[in-house]
Amino acid sequence: MWPFSKPESYLGVDIGSHGIKVVELLKRGKHPHLFTYGFADESIAIHADSEQLLDVDHIGAWLKQICLKSKTVSRRAFASLPAATVYSGYFTIPMLKKEDKQLFVEREVSKFLKQPIADTVLDWKVIQPAKKTKDAKETEEATRNKVEHILVTATSKKLIAAYTEIFRIAGLQLLSLESEVFGLITALVGTDTSPALLIDMGGEQTDFFIIDEGVPIFFRSVNIGGRQCTEVIAAQLGLDMGQAEAVKRDMAAERGGDALLNLLKKTLEPLVEEVSYSLEIYTKQKEQETARPEKIILTGGAALLPKFDALLSDRFAIKTYVGDPWSRVIYDPELQPVLESIGPRFSVALGMALRRLLQIPKV
Repeated sequence: MWPFSKPESYLGVDIGSHGIKVVELLKRGKHPHLFTYGFADESIAIHADSEQLLDVDHIGAWLKQICLKSKTVSRRAFASLPAATVYSGYFTIPMLKKEDKQLFVEREVSKFLKQPIADTVLDWKVIQPAKKTKDAKETEEATRNKVEHILVTATSKKLIAAYTEIFRIAGLQLLSLESEVFGLITALVGTDTSPALLIDMGGEQTDFFIIDEGVPIFFRSVNIGGRQCTEVIAAQLGLDMGQAEAVKRDMAAERGGDALLNLLKKTLEPLVEEVSYSLEIYTKQKEQETARPEKIILTGGAALLPKFDALLSDRFAIKTYVGDPWSRVIYDPELQPVLESIGPRFSVALGMALRRLLQIPKV
């Protein structure tokens, strides 16, 4: 099938609070192809500041089984860390020498960390602003000579050690660990530099990211996700959790269900309020009353709740849609119905594999 050379292939792995997702992509020519995928659902408690971080033996064995059942070939993996376990900051700092800059960044970031800087893996890079118009050329040159913008990420050394052990047990080579937001950006935003509000609706919580010029400049999380919605459905309709989850997914697949949206309206209202708050923060950061993200992108397992995208679009007059992580991947057309139904759950895993195949540098 591959007569000239073995294709380059990598795994993208997402270990989240509601299970594990694995995607294997291979590169044939210039295009990434879907080779296989696998997942399993189970609640996982992940806390960056806890002594008992993860059950590494159980999760490692579990990840190994997923790879065996989905018949992955590659052993090279790129994995994500939950956004809540990674500190991300966007700083404007004075122009400094490299050695002075490192000390400056460490001093500033330490103010926001829960653990000592010595117990943290810290990465940062200079972010080049988008090209300005000719009218702003003089301002840009003056600013460049005084300050520069940097993106900082930091996470616990203990958490990284736990993930490293998980992949060792699974028999995989862990090549990189990054915050899940970078997988989401790669899969759902791509090279688009326009501002966007990205909402990741997981099983236990919902994360809000504002992405501007391809960089995450804002993050918040609320403890409301798909499980809370399922609990409401179960209580209101007299179903057990399994039956309620089936009802939720059936109606999501049909993309209908005004009655279901009304049933969940009170549960979803804090998410709507959080969208409003995120938009206000962006306006204040830009110091422009009219500054707003151009779109809202939904992803995560709960993103397919019927008409939630329409609700946000109507409330805030911003184009809102469920992101398609498969848009830049070639796959068997017969898989399209299945991939569309699981796509929001695989955005992070797919994005992590894509980052390597598209040669996007690690932050």
